[in-house]
Amino acid sequence: MNTTLIGQLVGLRYKLLWAKTRSRNGRIALFLAGYLLLVLVIGLLTTGGFAAAMLAVRTGKAEPVAQGALTALFLEAVLAANILGFGMGAVFADTELRRYPLTAADRRIARHLTGILDPFWFLFFALELGLAVGLYVMGAGSFWFGLAAVLLLFAANYLLARVVGLFIDQLIERKGGAPILMGLIMTLAILPSVVASQLRKDPAMVAAVVQRLQYTPPFGAAAAMIHPGLPGVHGLAIVITWILGLAALLVWLEKRPPLRQVAESVKIDWDSPFDRVGALFGPRMGPLVGHWLRFYGRNSRTRTLSLISLPLLAFLTFQLGRQSKAPHGLFIAALGTFPMVTFLGTSRISVNQFGYVGGAFRRYFLLPIHPSATLRAASYAAVTIGASMLPVALLAWLLFSPYPFDARMPLMLLCAGFTGLFVLHGLGIWVTLFNPRKGNYNSHFGNDLSLGGNIVLIGGMLLSMFVPQWLYRARPALVSPESWWMFLPLPVLALAFYLATLQFAGPVFVTRREKLLAIVEGRN
Repeated sequence: MNTTLIGQLVGLRYKLLWAKTRSRNGRIALFLAGYLLLVLVIGLLTTGGFAAAMLAVRTGKAEPVAQGALTALFLEAVLAANILGFGMGAVFADTELRRYPLTAADRRIARHLTGILDPFWFLFFALELGLAVGLYVMGAGSFWFGLAAVLLLFAANYLLARVVGLFIDQLIERKGGAPILMGLIMTLAILPSVVASQLRKDPAMVAAVVQRLQYTPPFGAAAAMIHPGLPGVHGLAIVITWILGLAALLVWLEKRPPLRQVAESVKIDWDSPFDRVGALFGPRMGPLVGHWLRFYGRNSRTRTLSLISLPLLAFLTFQLGRQSKAPHGLFIAALGTFPMVTFLGTSRISVNQFGYVGGAFRRYFLLPIHPSATLRAASYAAVTIGASMLPVALLAWLLFSPYPFDARMPLMLLCAGFTGLFVLHGLGIWVTLFNPRKGNYNSHFGNDLSLGGNIVLIGGMLLSMFVPQWLYRARPALVSPESWWMFLPLPVLALAFYLATLQFAGPVFVTRREKLLAIVEGRN
């Protein structure tokens, strides 16, 4: 193995990380602050690992506590890595590594080594190491067995995250993959509450579940931390077996080419559904709106998020409504989730309109129309797709709502939905202009939004869901059906904000086109 060259590639990976971070406007200070914060968090959470170990030793339940803590960290790392995309993307493609004198095995090691050495994984490593050291200091474990268990669990955690990510990518590439993925996500979202309910009804099931989890990596690592003898060796053997199996599965998935969903065709269709919808915006804007509708519709992540958004938000509505003590808690929860129905599906592109077009961005300034029309058309397409989700959500409410029919409730939900539609897409325009980021249009999973995009998406979701809850605690009458008339001005004000944004953003788009071009082409 060419360790010298692989080490140079790892060093180059961190130089590229620094250069990429430095090139974003105002991100140098954020980068330094983020890493300082990461060090503090690692220190604090490592201390938390000592506290957990102390509690476990004092109560005589060191192994169960270690099993629970390691399992939670293991699953959180897999979910966070695939949702946020940290430590998952291939920094060096195989075609780029072929330029170096490396064998196929060396190229694979270099690609995965630059991934596992991402700072994201160091946080989970510090947490697990803190627990192992805490057990050793309190006399409940072996230091060397604990260190070996943490290192092996760390490798197994990374390999499982990569396998899950690659499986999702290849599933999306297949015909019908998006609905299957939606079903899997909904199953994973609902399963914990169902299992917890069953465990409360039948406590004897806990022992059976724990018995079946004995052969998982976190339980094997916990056994190695607590029992330095033969049981510890058996625990390490379990983790090593998982590592070998996951490594083999990862190699098999990497060598297995994904199937295309449909055969490519060179036929040009000028009368597609996208163009027919775009024609509603007039002869000048129609072709551009049709183009952007096609841009959204052909994106696999947009299709997946649009399919997932309705069942996911329905589940959140049910959970928030069940936890609420209000007599109409489900309705209050729906007031918070309806605004996100109109935005979640298109959120990836609507806050970064030109981040996925690359060099094609130049062509928008060669059209026989003012460049600002391109920005308006892109936003019109996102608003059209978002608005089309609202009738479906409203129909689901009318069919499954447990309350007697009250026309004021759907009217208030429509007002909340249209308010979120115009406010969030208006904010997305400003993020597109002032905080864009070069993205990968063909990426199926992960978070590639900029800081501003994440603030609009995550902040908008949290605000829309919890503001009705806060209003109910402060002024219950404000979210009562009797106050339906107070919701009528909200969509009007939101529409005014959206139209004002379109008017003022047009000149800004023209003046910032060179900066936008440098970002979307990857030169800044």
